[in-house]
Amino acid sequence: MKQIHLGEFKNYKAKEQKQYIRPASDFLEKAQTLLNDGIHLTGDKMPWEKTHDKFRFRGGELTIWSGINGNGKSQVMGQVALWLSKHTSVLIASMEMKAEITVARMVRQASGVDKPSADFYPAFKEKTDDNLWLYDQTDTVDSQDILAMIDWAAERLNIKHIMIDSLMMCGVNQDDNESQKNFVAQLTTKAKHHNIHIHLVTHARKAPVGQKDYFPNKFDIAGSAAITNLAFNILIIHLNEKKKRAIENNEPTSYTDPDGFMRIAKQRNGEYTGICGFWYHANSLQWTEEYSDKPMEWLND
Repeated sequence: MKQIHLGEFKNYKAKEQKQYIRPASDFLEKAQTLLNDGIHLTGDKMPWEKTHDKFRFRGGELTIWSGINGNGKSQVMGQVALWLSKHTSVLIASMEMKAEITVARMVRQASGVDKPSADFYPAFKEKTDDNLWLYDQTDTVDSQDILAMIDWAAERLNIKHIMIDSLMMCGVNQDDNESQKNFVAQLTTKAKHHNIHIHLVTHARKAPVGQKDYFPNKFDIAGSAAITNLAFNILIIHLNEKKKRAIENNEPTSYTDPDGFMRIAKQRNGEYTGICGFWYHANSLQWTEEYSDKPMEWLND
């Protein structure tokens, strides 16, 4: 019987790692492109022009979408998915919502109205069939199944953006920081391995007592601190609670005041962090970059 000795095993592992050791000049051409174009201007854009020079979704990265429950992070992420699907491929894994409800909401965002005409549905199908996919699960899914889904989507379907909604539905123990850390670390590894962008929805802690207008930051993300540390980017969605209360109480408000905000709280490979204001177009469920009674164009844009 042949035996494998420890020395042989170590030697084999060393040879395996050898392929990853390369001269710096191998990366020079890509580095030159990044410097010439500006690394902060590489990657896929969000729908709003005012964000194009501030934030991009780059391959090999993980973005955390967070915010207080009910502030619309999933809805805004869905709008981003729609615009991304115009020129790249997106898969939405929204285990908190039935697939048909997710699609219905996106149809409203795409059409710009609450009840699109019958003619719009074939147009939506034609425009999205190759680039917009859904992972049809509506319950907690084992974390290893999520990772396997990512591999399949990236390798077999050539998906470039995978949106997971949310961390609490990924079979991760919400009371175990180490479990959360390990899963998020595996997501970052998958993103880099496949050179795709992974989006992960997380919840934010409740606002401090007595602070009705508190705007969460990256340190308010619920769960392990490693979530913040491991993420490449952090986007926090927050409603203008002061304006919302005024509208509910029939008090005067200014149209110049945004209805909601996106805080770019972290961007490891970008130069900008800060807050962008947006306005809400109710019929379309869209966020728009300026006050208007018209939604953003999707189909003919």
